[in-house]
Amino acid sequence: MTSVPPVDLLIVDSGAYTRSLLLERLSQMADCTLHVHDSWTDIQLAAMQGNSCVLVLNHHVNDAPPFEFLQQVKKVLPQSLVVVISSPGAPHRALELCNKDQACIDMIFDKPIDLEHLGGYLSERITLLRQQQLLNQEHLDLLRFLPTAALRRIFSQPVPGKAELFDMTVMFTDIRDSTQLIVQESARNYFAKLNRVLASQARLIRLYEGMVVKTTGDGLLAVFEGGARCHMALKCASAIQSSIEARSTPVGIGLSDGLVLTGILGTTEHLHFDVIGAHVHLAARLCSKAAAGEILATRDVSSKARFEFDSQPLQDSIVVRGFDAAVPCIHIKKLRNTYEKSI
Repeated sequence: MTSVPPVDLLIVDSGAYTRSLLLERLSQMADCTLHVHDSWTDIQLAAMQGNSCVLVLNHHVNDAPPFEFLQQVKKVLPQSLVVVISSPGAPHRALELCNKDQACIDMIFDKPIDLEHLGGYLSERITLLRQQQLLNQEHLDLLRFLPTAALRRIFSQPVPGKAELFDMTVMFTDIRDSTQLIVQESARNYFAKLNRVLASQARLIRLYEGMVVKTTGDGLLAVFEGGARCHMALKCASAIQSSIEARSTPVGIGLSDGLVLTGILGTTEHLHFDVIGAHVHLAARLCSKAAAGEILATRDVSSKARFEFDSQPLQDSIVVRGFDAAVPCIHIKKLRNTYEKSI
């Protein structure tokens, strides 16, 4: 489960007594790291960058005007929540007037302060901050799996129906004789084995700079992008076929390369990323025709990959449903010079 750091909760109060009252009440706040100051001059805002921050400033009439400091808070920590406690009347109006021009205060509470009211307000806002932190972290976690800035553009604005064309190498994997495996083992054991196999494939796909689009029952759909996409996809396919998991649970792999339509499908309530196009269909068909332990790729993928094979791959032209002409392909059993990386 994704975890997020606690919220930095700053109390700034030049009065010892009121500062102690605020500390006593706000120390009960959950998911917070408490910082207490009698002046804002010793606060290192730069050290808090990247964290969510809540500032509670109890402003006394004799204190120096806080506006320059509050502007700096919003500049360095733009997502921060700034709460000021003020005397009613002229001091309150002065804060509102300044805030109208500078927009550096989110909430003003009048004295005498109701600590329970203040605590309830902060609790609700901190909960919202934590939720936003979690969403941001999950978004960053998702972006780590995307290979290029091009795909990140799609995820930065996930609009249903929005799509873009990219040149990609498409890979499908599928476990061979899965029905027989299910019959031989209990459903629970097969599910555990399936999870291990797909997890191993996913790690290798990410290792070779690809992206897992989705699982397809007993296999995966993945895409590779960039100038070396065919090379990396074939290397990845070879690594999958050489893995320990593939030796005990054989898979077939299909590869095709070309323009693919990528985008977000679904509704605002449920979105998912997907890829469609002729080359997605072709890679799926080649995967279904690949024998156990075999990589079946279009000849175009092989020529763009530019590396030598351990033995001369079998060249073939395969009739694929949905395509007018037979597709020039190669059957690959094993690749030479497959380098290994630590996983």
